[in-house]
Amino acid sequence: MKRLTLVCAVTAACLLTACGGSSKSNINVTNSSANTTIPVNATPPPTPISKYSISFNTVIENDCGIAPIASSLVFHNEQGQAIETPVIKPDGLFHYSRPADTHYISIIATQTDSNNEKQTEIITINNVDDIASDLALGTVTFKGYQSCDCDAVNFDVSELAVTNSDYTLTGFSDNIILANSPAELTLCANSLQEKLLFIKNANTGDVRGGVFSLTDGNHIVLSDADFTSTGVVVNTTQHTQANEYVLISTNPADLVTREQSRYARFSDTPLYIFPDIVEQNYITSYLEQTSSQAGISVTIASFVTNTIDDTGTYNTLSHIQGSYELAAAFTEFGNSFNDASQSVTYDFGNADQRINEVTVTLRWQDQFNGNVSWAVRGKTQANIAADLSFGNYLNENTAQLSNPSLSVTLAAHQFNGDFATLQRLRTEPLSSNEISDLLAQSAFLNITADQ
Repeated sequence: MKRLTLVCAVTAACLLTACGGSSKSNINVTNSSANTTIPVNATPPPTPISKYSISFNTVIENDCGIAPIASSLVFHNEQGQAIETPVIKPDGLFHYSRPADTHYISIIATQTDSNNEKQTEIITINNVDDIASDLALGTVTFKGYQSCDCDAVNFDVSELAVTNSDYTLTGFSDNIILANSPAELTLCANSLQEKLLFIKNANTGDVRGGVFSLTDGNHIVLSDADFTSTGVVVNTTQHTQANEYVLISTNPADLVTREQSRYARFSDTPLYIFPDIVEQNYITSYLEQTSSQAGISVTIASFVTNTIDDTGTYNTLSHIQGSYELAAAFTEFGNSFNDASQSVTYDFGNADQRINEVTVTLRWQDQFNGNVSWAVRGKTQANIAADLSFGNYLNENTAQLSNPSLSVTLAAHQFNGDFATLQRLRTEPLSSNEISDLLAQSAFLNITADQ
Protein backbone atom coordinates (compact mmCIF):
# COMPACT_ATOMS: atom_id res chain seq x y z
CA MET A 1 0.00 0.00 0.00
CA LYS A 2 1.22 3.53 -0.69
CA ARG A 3 2.67 5.08 2.46
CA LEU A 4 2.77 8.77 3.31
CA THR A 5 6.24 9.78 4.52
CA LEU A 6 4.86 12.33 6.98
CA VAL A 7 2.56 9.81 8.67
CA CYS A 8 5.40 8.05 10.49
CA ALA A 9 4.08 8.43 14.00
CA VAL A 10 0.48 8.60 12.90
CA THR A 11 -0.28 4.90 12.46
CA ALA A 12 0.73 2.60 15.28
CA ALA A 13 2.38 5.14 17.61
CA CYS A 14 -0.74 7.28 17.80
CA LEU A 15 -3.54 4.90 17.04
CA LEU A 16 -2.29 2.33 19.48
CA THR A 17 -1.69 4.91 22.18
CA ALA A 18 -5.35 5.79 21.85
CA CYS A 19 -6.29 2.12 22.21
CA GLY A 20 -3.98 1.44 25.09
CA GLY A 21 -1.18 -0.19 23.10
CA SER A 22 2.14 0.95 21.72
CA SER A 23 4.35 0.51 18.69
CA LYS A 24 7.61 1.64 17.17
CA SER A 25 6.32 1.49 13.62
CA ASN A 26 7.76 3.76 10.98
CA ILE A 27 5.93 4.54 7.75
CA ASN A 28 7.64 5.27 4.47
CA VAL A 29 4.77 6.32 2.25
CA THR A 30 4.60 7.70 -1.25
CA ASN A 31 1.75 9.66 -2.75
CA SER A 32 -0.90 8.33 -5.10
CA SER A 33 -3.70 10.44 -6.58
CA ALA A 34 -5.37 11.63 -9.75
CA ASN A 35 -4.28 13.95 -12.56
CA THR A 36 -5.51 17.53 -12.67
CA THR A 37 -8.30 16.71 -15.12
CA ILE A 38 -9.99 13.45 -15.91
CA PRO A 39 -9.02 12.67 -19.53
CA VAL A 40 -12.53 12.02 -20.83
CA ASN A 41 -11.20 11.92 -24.41
CA ALA A 42 -8.88 9.03 -23.68
CA THR A 43 -8.86 6.08 -26.08
CA PRO A 44 -11.30 3.41 -24.82
CA PRO A 45 -9.49 0.44 -23.28
CA PRO A 46 -9.51 -2.92 -25.04
CA THR A 47 -12.14 -5.39 -23.89
CA PRO A 48 -10.45 -7.63 -21.32
CA ILE A 49 -10.91 -11.35 -20.88
CA SER A 50 -13.64 -11.37 -18.32
CA LYS A 51 -14.88 -13.61 -15.58
CA TYR A 52 -17.55 -11.39 -14.03
CA SER A 53 -19.07 -7.95 -14.59
CA ILE A 54 -19.08 -4.80 -12.53
CA SER A 55 -21.71 -2.09 -12.72
CA PHE A 56 -22.41 1.16 -10.89
CA ASN A 57 -22.95 4.86 -11.44
CA THR A 58 -21.08 7.70 -9.76
CA VAL A 59 -22.66 10.89 -8.47
CA ILE A 60 -21.74 13.83 -6.28
CA GLU A 61 -24.04 14.97 -3.49
CA ASN A 62 -24.12 18.14 -1.43
CA ASP A 63 -26.74 20.66 -0.33
CA CYS A 64 -27.22 21.61 -3.98
CA GLY A 65 -28.55 18.14 -4.76
CA ILE A 66 -27.24 15.09 -6.62
CA ALA A 67 -25.57 15.12 -10.03
CA PRO A 68 -23.57 12.65 -12.15
CA ILE A 69 -19.79 13.03 -12.11
CA ALA A 70 -17.11 11.90 -14.53
CA SER A 71 -15.05 9.18 -12.90
CA SER A 72 -12.55 6.44 -13.60
CA LEU A 73 -12.34 2.76 -12.77
CA VAL A 74 -9.00 1.04 -12.19
CA PHE A 75 -8.55 -2.73 -11.85
CA HIS A 76 -5.66 -4.05 -9.72
CA ASN A 77 -4.31 -7.56 -9.37
CA GLU A 78 -3.43 -9.15 -6.02
CA GLN A 79 0.03 -7.55 -6.10
CA GLY A 80 -1.63 -4.14 -6.40
CA GLN A 81 -0.54 -3.42 -9.96
CA ALA A 82 -2.98 -1.71 -12.28
CA ILE A 83 -4.41 -3.94 -15.01
CA GLU A 84 -4.72 -2.41 -18.49
CA THR A 85 -5.92 1.13 -19.12
CA PRO A 86 -8.39 2.73 -16.69
CA VAL A 87 -12.02 2.79 -17.74
CA ILE A 88 -13.14 6.43 -17.99
CA LYS A 89 -16.79 7.47 -18.08
CA PRO A 90 -17.71 11.16 -18.40
CA ASP A 91 -21.32 10.35 -17.43
CA GLY A 92 -20.34 8.15 -14.48
CA LEU A 93 -22.29 5.13 -15.81
CA PHE A 94 -20.29 1.90 -15.65
CA HIS A 95 -21.10 -1.60 -16.85
CA TYR A 96 -17.86 -3.37 -17.56
CA SER A 97 -16.34 -6.82 -17.65
CA ARG A 98 -13.54 -7.00 -15.14
CA PRO A 99 -10.36 -8.97 -15.79
CA ALA A 100 -10.33 -12.44 -14.26
CA ASP A 101 -7.31 -11.69 -12.01
CA THR A 102 -8.85 -8.56 -10.46
CA HIS A 103 -8.33 -8.37 -6.70
CA TYR A 104 -8.99 -4.66 -6.09
CA ILE A 105 -11.05 -2.06 -7.90
CA SER A 106 -10.59 1.69 -7.46
CA ILE A 107 -13.14 4.33 -8.36
CA ILE A 108 -11.70 7.84 -8.74
CA ALA A 109 -13.40 11.22 -9.01
CA THR A 110 -11.75 14.62 -9.27
CA GLN A 111 -13.45 17.96 -8.65
CA THR A 112 -12.69 21.64 -8.23
CA ASP A 113 -14.25 23.24 -5.16
CA SER A 114 -15.63 26.74 -4.67
CA ASN A 115 -12.14 28.04 -3.86
CA ASN A 116 -10.78 26.57 -7.11
CA GLU A 117 -8.86 23.92 -5.18
CA LYS A 118 -8.62 20.41 -6.57
CA GLN A 119 -10.29 17.58 -4.65
CA THR A 120 -9.38 13.98 -5.49
CA GLU A 121 -11.34 11.10 -3.95
CA ILE A 122 -10.44 7.43 -4.39
CA ILE A 123 -12.52 4.48 -3.20
CA THR A 124 -10.73 1.12 -3.37
CA ILE A 125 -12.61 -2.12 -2.67
CA ASN A 126 -10.46 -5.05 -1.53
CA ASN A 127 -11.06 -8.81 -1.98
CA VAL A 128 -13.00 -8.41 -5.21
CA ASP A 129 -11.75 -11.79 -6.40
CA ASP A 130 -13.68 -13.42 -3.55
CA ILE A 131 -16.93 -12.29 -5.14
CA ALA A 132 -18.23 -15.12 -7.32
CA SER A 133 -20.99 -13.09 -8.97
CA ASP A 134 -21.59 -9.83 -10.76
CA LEU A 135 -20.59 -6.86 -8.61
CA ALA A 136 -23.52 -4.44 -8.84
CA LEU A 137 -22.61 -1.50 -6.64
CA GLY A 138 -25.60 0.65 -7.54
CA THR A 139 -24.91 4.32 -6.87
CA VAL A 140 -21.45 5.29 -5.60
CA THR A 141 -21.65 8.72 -4.02
CA PHE A 142 -18.80 11.19 -3.73
CA LYS A 143 -18.90 14.34 -1.67
CA GLY A 144 -19.73 17.44 -3.71
CA TYR A 145 -17.53 20.48 -3.09
CA GLN A 146 -19.18 23.22 -5.13
CA SER A 147 -21.38 25.52 -3.09
CA CYS A 148 -24.74 26.68 -4.37
CA ASP A 149 -26.91 29.72 -3.86
CA CYS A 150 -29.66 29.55 -1.28
CA ASP A 151 -32.86 28.17 -2.77
CA ALA A 152 -34.95 30.20 -0.37
CA VAL A 153 -38.35 29.17 0.92
CA ASN A 154 -40.15 31.81 2.97
CA PHE A 155 -42.40 30.85 5.86
CA ASP A 156 -45.04 33.34 7.00
CA VAL A 157 -45.49 32.73 10.74
CA SER A 158 -47.65 35.75 11.58
CA GLU A 159 -50.90 33.74 11.82
CA LEU A 160 -49.21 30.95 13.80
CA ALA A 161 -47.73 33.48 16.22
CA VAL A 162 -51.18 34.87 17.05
CA THR A 163 -52.66 31.49 18.00
CA ASN A 164 -49.51 30.06 19.59
CA SER A 165 -47.62 33.06 20.89
CA ASP A 166 -46.12 31.21 23.87
CA TYR A 167 -44.90 28.31 21.72
CA THR A 168 -41.43 27.58 20.35
CA LEU A 169 -41.10 26.73 16.64
CA THR A 170 -38.41 24.14 15.92
CA GLY A 171 -36.84 23.15 12.60
CA PHE A 172 -34.87 26.23 11.60
CA SER A 173 -31.22 26.89 12.46
CA ASP A 174 -32.36 28.21 15.84
CA ASN A 175 -35.44 27.56 17.91
CA ILE A 176 -37.91 30.40 17.32
CA ILE A 177 -40.06 31.87 20.10
CA LEU A 178 -43.17 32.78 18.13
CA ALA A 179 -44.02 35.78 20.31
CA ASN A 180 -40.67 37.35 19.41
CA SER A 181 -40.46 36.10 15.84
CA PRO A 182 -40.39 38.26 12.73
CA ALA A 183 -43.41 37.74 10.51
CA GLU A 184 -41.40 35.80 7.94
CA LEU A 185 -38.64 33.21 8.28
CA THR A 186 -36.38 31.91 5.52
CA LEU A 187 -35.04 28.39 4.99
CA CYS A 188 -32.54 27.33 2.33
CA ALA A 189 -34.26 24.34 0.77
CA ASN A 190 -31.69 23.46 -1.91
CA SER A 191 -31.82 19.65 -2.22
CA LEU A 192 -34.48 19.21 0.50
CA GLN A 193 -37.84 17.92 -0.72
CA GLU A 194 -39.69 18.42 2.53
CA LYS A 195 -39.14 19.74 6.02
CA LEU A 196 -40.32 18.64 9.45
CA LEU A 197 -41.30 21.52 11.76
CA PHE A 198 -42.87 21.30 15.19
CA ILE A 199 -44.20 23.64 17.85
CA LYS A 200 -43.85 23.14 21.59
CA ASN A 201 -45.42 24.72 24.65
CA ALA A 202 -43.20 24.28 27.68
CA ASN A 203 -46.04 24.96 30.13
CA THR A 204 -48.61 22.46 28.89
CA GLY A 205 -46.33 19.92 27.22
CA ASP A 206 -48.18 20.32 23.94
CA VAL A 207 -45.85 19.23 21.12
CA ARG A 208 -47.20 18.99 17.56
CA GLY A 209 -45.47 18.53 14.23
CA GLY A 210 -46.07 18.85 10.52
CA VAL A 211 -44.24 18.04 7.30
CA PHE A 212 -44.11 20.75 4.64
CA SER A 213 -43.34 20.26 0.96
CA LEU A 214 -40.57 22.55 -0.28
CA THR A 215 -41.21 21.85 -3.95
CA ASP A 216 -44.68 23.39 -4.31
CA GLY A 217 -43.61 27.02 -4.02
CA ASN A 218 -41.31 29.37 -2.19
CA HIS A 219 -43.91 30.94 0.14
CA ILE A 220 -45.61 28.90 2.87
CA VAL A 221 -48.11 30.34 5.32
CA LEU A 222 -48.09 28.45 8.62
CA SER A 223 -51.18 28.03 10.74
CA ASP A 224 -52.16 26.02 13.79
CA ALA A 225 -54.05 23.58 11.53
CA ASP A 226 -50.77 22.54 9.87
CA PHE A 227 -49.49 20.97 13.08
CA THR A 228 -51.64 17.89 13.64
CA SER A 229 -49.16 15.16 14.62
CA THR A 230 -48.65 14.71 18.36
CA GLY A 231 -45.02 14.43 19.42
CA VAL A 232 -43.83 11.38 21.33
CA VAL A 233 -40.91 12.00 23.66
CA VAL A 234 -37.88 9.72 23.39
CA ASN A 235 -36.20 8.71 26.63
CA THR A 236 -32.54 9.70 26.39
CA THR A 237 -31.74 9.75 30.10
CA GLN A 238 -29.42 6.76 29.77
CA HIS A 239 -27.05 8.89 27.67
CA THR A 240 -25.15 10.73 30.37
CA GLN A 241 -21.50 10.86 29.33
CA ALA A 242 -20.06 14.35 29.10
CA ASN A 243 -18.80 13.91 25.55
CA GLU A 244 -21.92 12.21 24.22
CA TYR A 245 -24.38 13.60 21.71
CA VAL A 246 -27.72 12.00 20.99
CA LEU A 247 -29.19 12.60 17.55
CA ILE A 248 -32.67 11.78 16.27
CA SER A 249 -33.21 11.72 12.53
CA THR A 250 -35.41 10.15 9.89
CA ASN A 251 -32.28 8.98 8.08
CA PRO A 252 -29.32 7.28 9.81
CA ALA A 253 -26.92 9.04 7.44
CA ASP A 254 -27.86 12.46 8.83
CA LEU A 255 -24.84 12.61 11.15
CA VAL A 256 -23.33 15.24 8.86
CA THR A 257 -26.47 17.39 8.76
CA ARG A 258 -27.38 17.79 12.39
CA GLU A 259 -30.02 20.36 13.15
CA GLN A 260 -29.53 22.22 16.38
CA SER A 261 -33.03 21.41 17.54
CA ARG A 262 -32.76 17.70 16.87
CA TYR A 263 -29.92 16.59 19.12
CA ALA A 264 -29.14 16.83 22.79
CA ARG A 265 -26.03 16.86 24.89
CA PHE A 266 -25.96 15.63 28.49
CA SER A 267 -29.61 14.61 27.90
CA ASP A 268 -30.65 18.17 28.69
CA THR A 269 -33.11 18.60 25.81
CA PRO A 270 -36.20 16.46 25.23
CA LEU A 271 -36.25 14.90 21.80
CA TYR A 272 -39.43 13.98 19.98
CA ILE A 273 -40.61 11.78 17.15
CA PHE A 274 -43.83 12.11 15.16
CA PRO A 275 -45.04 8.61 14.23
CA ASP A 276 -48.10 9.85 12.33
CA ILE A 277 -46.04 11.65 9.70
CA VAL A 278 -42.59 10.00 9.80
CA GLU A 279 -42.43 6.31 8.92
CA GLN A 280 -39.15 5.48 10.67
CA ASN A 281 -36.95 7.37 13.11
CA TYR A 282 -33.41 6.61 14.24
CA ILE A 283 -31.50 7.53 17.36
CA THR A 284 -27.73 7.80 17.18
CA SER A 285 -25.43 8.04 20.16
CA TYR A 286 -22.16 9.75 19.26
CA LEU A 287 -19.03 9.79 21.45
CA GLU A 288 -15.80 11.57 20.66
CA GLN A 289 -12.51 12.20 22.42
CA THR A 290 -9.34 13.88 21.19
CA SER A 291 -5.79 13.76 22.51
CA SER A 292 -2.54 15.28 21.32
CA GLN A 293 0.97 13.87 21.48
CA ALA A 294 4.21 15.02 19.85
CA GLY A 295 2.36 17.31 17.47
CA ILE A 296 -0.07 14.62 16.37
CA SER A 297 -3.79 14.81 17.14
CA VAL A 298 -5.69 11.56 17.61
CA THR A 299 -9.49 11.51 17.54
CA ILE A 300 -11.57 8.50 18.55
CA ALA A 301 -15.16 8.74 17.37
CA SER A 302 -17.73 6.06 18.11
CA PHE A 303 -21.39 6.00 17.23
CA VAL A 304 -24.25 3.51 17.27
CA THR A 305 -27.64 3.76 15.56
CA ASN A 306 -30.92 2.15 16.58
CA THR A 307 -34.48 2.40 15.27
CA ILE A 308 -37.13 3.99 17.48
CA ASP A 309 -40.61 2.48 17.63
CA ASP A 310 -43.80 4.53 17.72
CA THR A 311 -43.77 4.61 21.54
CA GLY A 312 -40.38 6.31 21.66
CA THR A 313 -38.49 3.23 22.88
CA TYR A 314 -35.53 1.53 21.27
CA ASN A 315 -32.94 -1.16 21.87
CA THR A 316 -29.56 -0.03 23.10
CA LEU A 317 -26.75 -1.28 20.91
CA SER A 318 -23.39 -1.00 22.64
CA HIS A 319 -20.46 0.96 21.23
CA ILE A 320 -17.40 -0.86 19.89
CA GLN A 321 -15.27 -0.80 23.01
CA GLY A 322 -11.55 -0.48 23.50
CA SER A 323 -10.11 -3.82 24.59
CA TYR A 324 -6.95 -5.91 24.67
CA GLU A 325 -8.07 -7.58 21.45
CA LEU A 326 -8.59 -4.22 19.75
CA ALA A 327 -5.17 -2.96 20.88
CA ALA A 328 -3.56 -6.19 19.64
CA ALA A 329 -5.24 -5.79 16.26
CA PHE A 330 -3.94 -2.24 15.94
CA THR A 331 -0.48 -3.46 16.93
CA GLU A 332 -0.49 -5.91 14.03
CA PHE A 333 -1.79 -3.21 11.71
CA GLY A 334 0.88 -0.72 12.81
CA ASN A 335 3.76 -3.18 12.71
CA SER A 336 2.91 -4.14 9.14
CA PHE A 337 4.00 -0.64 8.10
CA ASN A 338 7.61 -1.33 9.16
CA ASP A 339 8.58 -3.00 5.91
CA ALA A 340 7.49 -1.04 2.84
CA SER A 341 8.08 -4.12 0.69
CA GLN A 342 5.43 -6.12 2.56
CA SER A 343 1.68 -5.78 2.45
CA VAL A 344 -0.24 -3.96 5.18
CA THR A 345 -2.03 -6.57 7.28
CA TYR A 346 -4.89 -6.33 9.72
CA ASP A 347 -7.32 -8.64 11.51
CA PHE A 348 -10.04 -7.05 13.63
CA GLY A 349 -12.16 -10.19 13.81
CA ASN A 350 -11.45 -10.74 17.51
CA ALA A 351 -11.93 -7.09 18.50
CA ASP A 352 -15.72 -7.27 18.20
CA GLN A 353 -17.66 -10.14 16.68
CA ARG A 354 -20.10 -7.70 15.06
CA ILE A 355 -17.50 -6.00 12.83
CA ASN A 356 -17.97 -6.89 9.17
CA GLU A 357 -16.07 -4.16 7.31
CA VAL A 358 -12.81 -2.23 7.80
CA THR A 359 -11.88 0.96 5.95
CA VAL A 360 -8.36 2.43 5.96
CA THR A 361 -8.32 6.04 4.75
CA LEU A 362 -5.31 8.18 3.87
CA ARG A 363 -5.68 11.94 3.36
CA TRP A 364 -3.08 14.47 2.33
CA GLN A 365 -2.41 17.50 0.15
CA ASP A 366 0.08 17.84 -2.69
CA GLN A 367 0.73 20.25 -5.53
CA PHE A 368 -0.30 17.77 -8.23
CA ASN A 369 -3.52 16.30 -6.91
CA GLY A 370 -4.79 18.88 -4.42
CA ASN A 371 -6.67 17.52 -1.43
CA VAL A 372 -6.66 13.73 -1.64
CA SER A 373 -8.83 11.21 0.18
CA TRP A 374 -8.10 7.53 -0.48
CA ALA A 375 -10.26 4.93 1.27
CA VAL A 376 -9.53 1.19 1.04
CA ARG A 377 -12.49 -0.93 2.11
CA GLY A 378 -12.21 -4.60 2.93
CA LYS A 379 -13.30 -7.47 5.12
CA THR A 380 -12.57 -7.84 8.81
CA GLN A 381 -9.31 -9.59 7.97
CA ALA A 382 -7.35 -8.50 4.89
CA ASN A 383 -4.03 -7.61 3.32
CA ILE A 384 -3.41 -4.42 1.37
CA ALA A 385 -0.70 -4.81 -1.25
CA ALA A 386 2.56 -2.98 -0.62
CA ASP A 387 2.52 -1.63 -4.17
CA LEU A 388 -1.14 -0.78 -4.63
CA SER A 389 -0.68 1.59 -7.56
CA PHE A 390 -2.64 3.05 -10.44
CA GLY A 391 -0.46 2.61 -13.51
CA ASN A 392 -0.08 5.63 -15.76
CA TYR A 393 -3.34 7.23 -14.70
CA LEU A 394 -2.30 8.66 -11.33
CA ASN A 395 0.48 11.10 -10.56
CA GLU A 396 2.64 9.42 -7.93
CA ASN A 397 5.17 12.19 -7.42
CA THR A 398 5.92 12.66 -3.72
CA ALA A 399 6.83 16.36 -3.82
CA GLN A 400 5.42 18.71 -1.19
CA LEU A 401 3.11 16.41 0.71
CA SER A 402 1.36 18.22 3.54
CA ASN A 403 -1.31 17.76 6.23
CA PRO A 404 -1.22 13.94 6.26
CA SER A 405 -3.96 12.05 8.02
CA LEU A 406 -4.74 8.38 8.52
CA SER A 407 -7.93 6.86 9.86
CA VAL A 408 -9.25 3.37 10.46
CA THR A 409 -12.99 2.77 10.57
CA LEU A 410 -14.44 -0.42 12.01
CA ALA A 411 -18.04 -0.95 10.92
CA ALA A 412 -20.56 -3.33 12.47
CA HIS A 413 -23.53 -3.32 10.11
CA GLN A 414 -26.63 -5.31 10.93
CA PHE A 415 -26.02 -7.62 8.01
CA ASN A 416 -25.22 -11.32 7.69
CA GLY A 417 -24.84 -11.63 3.92
CA ASP A 418 -21.74 -11.73 1.77
CA PHE A 419 -19.24 -8.94 1.24
CA ALA A 420 -20.44 -8.18 -2.31
CA THR A 421 -24.02 -7.60 -1.17
CA LEU A 422 -22.83 -5.43 1.69
CA GLN A 423 -20.91 -3.24 -0.74
CA ARG A 424 -23.97 -2.88 -2.92
CA LEU A 425 -26.30 -2.03 -0.06
CA ARG A 426 -24.06 0.59 1.50
CA THR A 427 -23.73 2.47 -1.80
CA GLU A 428 -27.44 2.44 -2.64
CA PRO A 429 -29.80 5.33 -1.78
CA LEU A 430 -31.18 4.90 1.73
CA SER A 431 -34.83 4.90 0.70
CA SER A 432 -35.40 1.17 0.32
CA ASN A 433 -36.48 -1.02 3.23
CA GLU A 434 -33.49 -3.29 2.65
CA ILE A 435 -31.05 -0.43 3.23
CA SER A 436 -33.01 0.84 6.25
CA ASP A 437 -32.82 -2.61 7.81
CA LEU A 438 -29.07 -2.74 7.17
CA LEU A 439 -28.49 0.46 9.13
CA ALA A 440 -31.25 -0.01 11.68
CA GLN A 441 -28.74 -1.20 14.24
CA SER A 442 -25.12 -0.43 13.44
CA ALA A 443 -21.98 0.55 15.28
CA PHE A 444 -18.87 2.34 14.07
CA LEU A 445 -15.50 3.10 15.60
CA ASN A 446 -13.30 5.59 13.77
CA ILE A 447 -9.77 6.46 14.90
CA THR A 448 -8.09 9.32 13.05
CA ALA A 449 -4.58 10.69 13.47
CA ASP A 450 -3.65 14.07 12.00
CA GLN A 451 -0.30 15.80 11.80
